[in-house]
Amino acid sequence: MDTNGDRKVIVLVEDEEVMVNLLVSKLEKAGYIIKTALDGVLGLELIRSEKPDLVLLDMMLPRLSGFGILEKLNEDKIVPGLPVIIISNSGQPVEIDRALKLGVRDYLIKVNFDPNELVSKVARLFTGETNEKKVPGESNIMGVAVLIVEDDIFLVELLERKFESEHFKTYRAGDVEQARAIITSEPIDIILLDIVLPGVDGFTFLREIKANEKWNKTPVIIISNFSQAEEIRKGIEEGASDYIVKAHATPGDIVTKVKTLLKK
Repeated sequence: MDTNGDRKVIVLVEDEEVMVNLLVSKLEKAGYIIKTALDGVLGLELIRSEKPDLVLLDMMLPRLSGFGILEKLNEDKIVPGLPVIIISNSGQPVEIDRALKLGVRDYLIKVNFDPNELVSKVARLFTGETNEKKVPGESNIMGVAVLIVEDDIFLVELLERKFESEHFKTYRAGDVEQARAIITSEPIDIILLDIVLPGVDGFTFLREIKANEKWNKTPVIIISNFSQAEEIRKGIEEGASDYIVKAHATPGDIVTKVKTLLKK
């Protein structure tokens, strides 16, 4: 129940006081009402009593972890109706997947954290609650086809779930042979391409795409565990539109990159 007029109430559950002070300052300047808790037990009590519009949740907390809070909120049937954004030191795919299954809307990693990005995400969440997904300045993205060329099934499933929740159409290929078959038979709008694949590697396939008149206009984003500058430079020189290091990006970050590229 909102007793604060049009101002949205956000509960922040975080035990690092420096982070708390930073986020409270940023979010209050953006016009939100912020309630804070420094441990999981108090955080859960605050969420239940305040009935906020959004929860920002750390995962490593004293007394009760972020996962413990999410499980309790699921038992109470508060989540997934209540939006939750995770802010965590860990970006392990298994943890991201577990959080998404518990109804989390987004997952930010502290090592790559930009408070201004968080404020933007919060604003988009509140203004986009109708779930009408558009690329800024472009038409509705419903049905845009993404081909994920990746042999890590777990990562593929994470990406598929995220893209499909944003109304993209997804295709998966575990190797280049499968990818060739898909782009030959289906209209693909953008390709996410791993470098290390069974058989033919991603760089070889990227060169093949760029040499083919039918495919060479299709944007390709490399998603790789390689983070060395020379690997990134090679990917861009071979024709990739962007290069994402897997350890530095969540599925949500990758979707955002795709949307940004499509609007150009």
